[in-house]
Amino acid sequence: MEINKKNFTFSVYLPKPKFNGEIIELEQNKIVINFATADAELGINYYNALMNVKDKLLPFSQMNQIKVKSIQIVQEEQIVSERMAFKTLSPIVCRDHNKETKKDWFYWWEEDDFEAILKRNLYFQLRDKFGEYVKSDIDALEFRKVAIKKTVVICYNLHVACSLGKFELVGQPYLLNHFVQGGIGSMRGMGFGMIEAI
Repeated sequence: MEINKKNFTFSVYLPKPKFNGEIIELEQNKIVINFATADAELGINYYNALMNVKDKLLPFSQMNQIKVKSIQIVQEEQIVSERMAFKTLSPIVCRDHNKETKKDWFYWWEEDDFEAILKRNLYFQLRDKFGEYVKSDIDALEFRKVAIKKTVVICYNLHVACSLGKFELVGQPYLLNHFVQGGIGSMRGMGFGMIEAI
């Protein structure tokens, strides 16, 4: 059976990082990685893979090794409301991909095309799981800014404009739950689009 490798997101917490070119110095010898997926089978596979390497030294870069010390499963509370406030744990990417030119353009929250492109991408991501009717529920989503700022992340030599902060979503609870479980936006499998309810 083929696993949808993109049906997950993650975020990384670095304690008081100091960035010095390509080197990041941390206050503590510790990082926290949050992982979320809406696919139970995929979640089990990742959990088992991490358990298999727990307490083993793994190469992390040319200068470092890393050891998985603790793995915790956190059960998210089910969202039943049609209106919920969220904060980003990793930036939300809104990508417009041109198939003919193979070029990407990235939008952040304040740009005019952000919402339309994000909704189009959500439809392509979710129609196989939820069916064609998901389009009307995605079209009805309301995005309300609370405290959003623009950030630019360098990812594989691309400068990716994205959005960080707090926002409100109004929409069907099954969609809000899916966004918490699997992330929202593009490039989720590269550590973007992780959100949590607040």
